[in-house]
Amino acid sequence: MAITFILLTYLPLILHGGIIVDDWGDIAHNLTCANFSDCYLSWFPLFSNRPLAPLPITTLTFLFETNFSAYLICNTAIYLAAIYLFASVIKKIVTYEAALIFFLLASIPMIAMPLVSSPINQSTATVSFLYWAISLWLLYQGTHKKLWIFFCASYFFLLLSFLTYEIILPLILINALLPWIIFGDGQQKTAWFKYFIKFILPILVILLIVTLWQKEFAPRFMDVDSRLKFIPSHSLAKLHTWLHVFFMQIPNLFLKTKDFFTAYSLLTALTLVFCLLSSSFSRPLASITNSRNQRFFLVCCLSFFASVLIFILSDESAVSWGYQARGLSSTWFTFALFWASASSITKKLRFIYLILLSIFCFLSSLSFSAQRDGYIESWKIQKIIINDVLHKLNTQVTKPNLIVFGDVPKFLNLNYNDEIVFSQSWDFGDALRIYNPQLIAGGAVIDSRKKDFHNIQFTNEYILLDGWWKNDANNIWFYDFDPISKQGKLFKIEDLPHLKKYLQFLGAPGALN
Repeated sequence: MAITFILLTYLPLILHGGIIVDDWGDIAHNLTCANFSDCYLSWFPLFSNRPLAPLPITTLTFLFETNFSAYLICNTAIYLAAIYLFASVIKKIVTYEAALIFFLLASIPMIAMPLVSSPINQSTATVSFLYWAISLWLLYQGTHKKLWIFFCASYFFLLLSFLTYEIILPLILINALLPWIIFGDGQQKTAWFKYFIKFILPILVILLIVTLWQKEFAPRFMDVDSRLKFIPSHSLAKLHTWLHVFFMQIPNLFLKTKDFFTAYSLLTALTLVFCLLSSSFSRPLASITNSRNQRFFLVCCLSFFASVLIFILSDESAVSWGYQARGLSSTWFTFALFWASASSITKKLRFIYLILLSIFCFLSSLSFSAQRDGYIESWKIQKIIINDVLHKLNTQVTKPNLIVFGDVPKFLNLNYNDEIVFSQSWDFGDALRIYNPQLIAGGAVIDSRKKDFHNIQFTNEYILLDGWWKNDANNIWFYDFDPISKQGKLFKIEDLPHLKKYLQFLGAPGALN
């Protein structure tokens, strides 16, 4: 039944979905490099803080090029493999029910949708989760077989995970405390020193290596955009944004599902609930409140609350919409773990727990499906825009190295959770450049219908967007797309005054410099 739910959930995205935002740039990146190693190295210094992150991106783009379904299949398979492997460890240390709950709930990251809807760029996150899951599985094997090879391999994969994407930070508590979960504290006081040396110290060394890499070693050779930007005075504000996700954003998303659910998404959600309840009532409750389950629940709670550290240490805000929602992937991962661990300690309140779990999972599935369907629609619009621009350029333009300035939708006209169409100049420009690199040099975007003009500024020599994109308007073509009629028009920009006048006609701020 779990397989049926996964297929119902992911098949529509795999069959009809595509890519978004940074994914376009990841593919276009290969246009200017000679081979795999050249492509990997060319990502630096951009990825200097995560030196292994370019490996999955480069590997996928070399393998699949513009086979977009292949990206979705591969990224989804990696993520599902990661949560399945961790679920297998949960099954061994606590209960099958907890493992199933975690697997099913973690598979629908409804507050971190880019994890699955951005299959190229966010492969860094899914691969990091997989490395971490392998690390934990090896650690579990080591605690039982007492072989150092398992411990060494476990910490090696944990280091790989951090050097790929530090999103797994809150999960290291599980690594550190897994032996305690399994064996408890019924041992000599002197054994705690050995525990520290064997299970805690290696993790501290890994954290030290990652910190020294970002703050000391890498900056000596290249510019480093370290994600470690801790500002103590901002801590409470970042904590508030994280709490806001649970007290406001998730409830609001659940309320909005009433306007976006379909018969198919309703069937999917009911399949999830049936799968959970059938498992819960078909298995005995033996030893459901033993001390190991309680220790597991405590560690999962600590890991969940530790996920706020991602935002405190990076000085970023937690949001569950648009592309920024990718930062909540470990929060959702640990939240699913919290729900799963609670199943093993709720014997007296089991009926209430199952009701709450069923409601939450049902609504989460509907929310995930609404966002999935939104990104499928987004992909349709992206393809319409790309094909229309390319067709019009091929019939009107002969001069190469042009720039396409697009007035295109940032989000779907009717969106559920800010499902992105084209939000950045690089995604629009690279999406076009991939198909005709000889003719198209790049692009820029605005969304005049939503009054999003990307902080446009003009000088005597060039136009500036968002403080970094600039062009002299020497070879700019303007593309205006109407999301209602799904029709666009393309025309040549004569010079900067012409562009400025047209942008003001569209409603850009009158005080353009």
